[in-house]
Amino acid sequence: MKIGIISDTHDNIDNILKSVREFNNRQVDLVLHAGDFVSPIAVESFAGIKLVGILGNNDTDIPGLTSAFNKIHGELKGEIYEGEYDGVKLVIYHGTISSKRDFLIKSGKYDLVIYGHTHRKTTDTIGRTVVVNPGTAKGWIFGFNATIAICDTSTRNIEFVNL
Repeated sequence: MKIGIISDTHDNIDNILKSVREFNNRQVDLVLHAGDFVSPIAVESFAGIKLVGILGNNDTDIPGLTSAFNKIHGELKGEIYEGEYDGVKLVIYHGTISSKRDFLIKSGKYDLVIYGHTHRKTTDTIGRTVVVNPGTAKGWIFGFNATIAICDTSTRNIEFVNL
């Protein structure tokens, strides 16, 4: 199974549409968003893919975001989401509070921990846990390029894609 990973889109509709094209071209089964959509129109731009997302620190219009998720048949899971796909137990947290993020990583409960917030793409393995921040799909903030990631659940390999 291929899982697309994205975060910190911050209303950049052009890059969201590029991301959707990349995910579709790479035959991604599911896209996980680690927060900071910002507005409902950003969520609606993900139409056509299976989207599961969590709230980031800039996602304040919860009723509007919830409505947008319902419109595209996606799932908005709140601040933290635990799930399992293709035998991979994962958790998504935006990462606003670093101690909470670090606790999830060090807990040993998960095969995959996904976070955002820092806008820095990174991947690491701590014990049996693969940790990934896909970077910012917005781009240019703090000088970072726009990036997304793809996880292959069979190999647990993480591939970063520049937008």
